[in-house]
Amino acid sequence: MSRASPDEETPLNAAPPRMALPTEIPVIDVAGHDDASAARLLRDACENSGFFYISGHGVPPSVVETAFVQAKRFFDLPLDERLTVIKDRFHRGYLPLGTTQRPGQKKDLKDSFDFGVELPLTDPDVICGMPLHGPNQWPDLPGFRGAMETYAAYVRTAALKLVRVLALSLDLNEDFFLQHYQKPVFTTRVIHYPVPDQRFEAEYDIGALAHTDYGHITVLAQDPSGGLEIRLPSGEWVSAPVIDGTFVVNLGDLMQRWSNDAYRSNYHRVVNRLGRDRLSIPTFVYPDFRTLICCIPTCVSADRPAKYEPVLAGDYVADMLRATQGFRSPASADA
Repeated sequence: MSRASPDEETPLNAAPPRMALPTEIPVIDVAGHDDASAARLLRDACENSGFFYISGHGVPPSVVETAFVQAKRFFDLPLDERLTVIKDRFHRGYLPLGTTQRPGQKKDLKDSFDFGVELPLTDPDVICGMPLHGPNQWPDLPGFRGAMETYAAYVRTAALKLVRVLALSLDLNEDFFLQHYQKPVFTTRVIHYPVPDQRFEAEYDIGALAHTDYGHITVLAQDPSGGLEIRLPSGEWVSAPVIDGTFVVNLGDLMQRWSNDAYRSNYHRVVNRLGRDRLSIPTFVYPDFRTLICCIPTCVSADRPAKYEPVLAGDYVADMLRATQGFRSPASADA
């Protein structure tokens, strides 16, 4: 299971945290460094905050801008139109306000739209009901699908390049992780965080309560509103500034398990403090569903024995979604 949320004061009742220093969430130019240099910088970030920015990632600014324009168009639609593509048995589509709720806590104040790798109903993994595999569904909104598919394709390419450097940072062969990306589970989520007001006080909390991500890595595009806050190893919360031309990257629980806690899957939250709606577009990068996550050789020794039992990547992620979003696998859901 994912680690429990740390105790914290409700952020909206406290002063905003300070901005993170460049040493706390560094910017790594993945195109401007050779592999060895990028791997050293990556290792330092992964051992500390578990967060970093990437520049030189190869995603054109116009692609990111167009994705945000189309995202706004979707969330500007009347609710009944958004509900025409409500989340289906493949976990694709619109997730209304209140979908995400961690046990014992209020609901996250956000709604979102999910899509992933497009698979036809005739695909063997779809036929057998493998969770998170299936076709996407799209709203009747000209330009939306094309913009999102283009954005996701670029980000997936950038993510796989980063996964290669991530292996080098752990003194592994560059294809150590890539070999587990033959049929990966990429989920891109377009998220809308409304302005908190009295309508939401009883049922909802902040945009996203403190949590860790479940997968290998997450690649996030922020809009200029900011709102992402990160818990440093010291326990202090800091704001992640918006840096033009970059993505924010963080490690997920699978990476922490793979690395035997050498690398951090860190707590973070989203707080909309600016009095206007906020958008973000994270891509959750999961390896092949059947990948066995067990501690990698360079992170295990006599002084550092393995801390985790092996687990299938897909089972772990599906269990986490089941706990927070009421996820049901296609095999158990109504067709």
